[in-house]
Amino acid sequence: MIDIYIKKSGDDIKVVTVSGHGGRLAGKDIVCSAVSAITQTALSGLLYYGNSNIFWKIQKGTLFIKVKEGTDKENRMIFNIILSTMILGLKRIAKEYPDKITIKVEEN
Repeated sequence: MIDIYIKKSGDDIKVVTVSGHGGRLAGKDIVCSAVSAITQTALSGLLYYGNSNIFWKIQKGTLFIKVKEGTDKENRMIFNIILSTMILGLKRIAKEYPDKITIKVEEN
């Protein structure tokens, strides 16, 4: 199971954690591959536009992204667009494969 956790504050997406696997052998799971492609592409966009405003970590089976406190309004807007687009893609995959992905959104 792939678990996706999103923490929001108002319209701002603050934290995204993606962990787990789709359940098939590594390199053979289309759902896991799709989730990895979407999340790592989003991370690349975040780092391109504001590397110093993002804390991130990738470990085997886990991706963690956090927008740092104090990020200026322009970068927050860019980050929210990238992360919202990522979430839309993940929700589409979760809709097709509800037994493989869970998405939890926490709002403060």
